[in-house]
Amino acid sequence: MRRYETTVIVHPSISQEERQAFFDKVTELISGGNGLLIRFEEWGQRRLAYEIRKETRGYYGFFEFSGDGSLVKELERNIRLDDRSLKYMTICTDPDVDKEAILAEIEAARSEAAKAEAAKAEAEEQEDVPPAVAPVQMDAEAAPGASDTIESSEKEATPDDSI
Repeated sequence: MRRYETTVIVHPSISQEERQAFFDKVTELISGGNGLLIRFEEWGQRRLAYEIRKETRGYYGFFEFSGDGSLVKELERNIRLDDRSLKYMTICTDPDVDKEAILAEIEAARSEAAKAEAAKAEAEEQEDVPPAVAPVQMDAEAAPGASDTIESSEKEATPDDSI
C-alpha cells in the first residue's frame, strides 16, 4: 500500500452543490477502490498561475489517501472524464505504508482536533462572561478634597496676627 496526495482544481463557476457532489464522488472512489482517505481539505477559490481552459481562477481540493496503483489509475481516469475538473495532480509521498499505522495516525489527528475544538469552545465561553469587578476602596487621605478640608479647618483655628 502506498500513500498519495491528489490536488484537484475544479471549475470556479459551478455551484456549491455540484462542487460538493464532485468531491463526494472522488471520496467514494477512494473508499470503493480499497483505499483509505486520510485527509480532505477544501482550499477554496484562488487565482491560477496561468489560464486553464480560458479560466484564470479555480477552486482547489486536496486529498491525502493510501491505496495501490490501480486505485490511482481509476481515480485519475474519473477526474479526467469529469467536465467539472480543470486540472489534477497526484504524487506518491510514501511508497511503503502500513495500514495500521495510518489508522493510528487518523485516530490521533481526530483526538487532537477534538481537544482543539474543546479548547476553542472553552475560550469562547470565557469571553462571554464579563470579568468580575472588585470594589474600589479609598482611604481618607487619598479621597479627593480630603486634604483641602483638613488644611482649611486648621487655618480657621489659628489666630490671625494681622489684627
